[in-house]
Amino acid sequence: MKKCWDTDPNNRPDAIKVEDSIRFLYNSYFGHSLINKDYEIEKQFKEAETYRRNNLSFFKYSQLDTHPQAIYTSRLLNPFTKDLEKYDKSECLACEIIN
Repeated sequence: MKKCWDTDPNNRPDAIKVEDSIRFLYNSYFGHSLINKDYEIEKQFKEAETYRRNNLSFFKYSQLDTHPQAIYTSRLLNPFTKDLEKYDKSECLACEIIN
């Protein structure tokens, strides 16, 4: 997994290597291990899962902290909705608005 996050794209695995790793994990998980490399991948995933479970409360509470410069405001994503406010208080619920 760490290889995928490498800052140098040349050090990252290609799609074939990622597929092989997933296949090794799958084979190891279902008892179809063909080579010793499968066991190493299974071991790494088990270690990662153990670490995740042991630190679950840390991850849960660390997400409550927000960056002081972060901005959380609602904003309309579609510029065509800017005129909706004038129709928002309409009493006619079966009306069609045509521009």
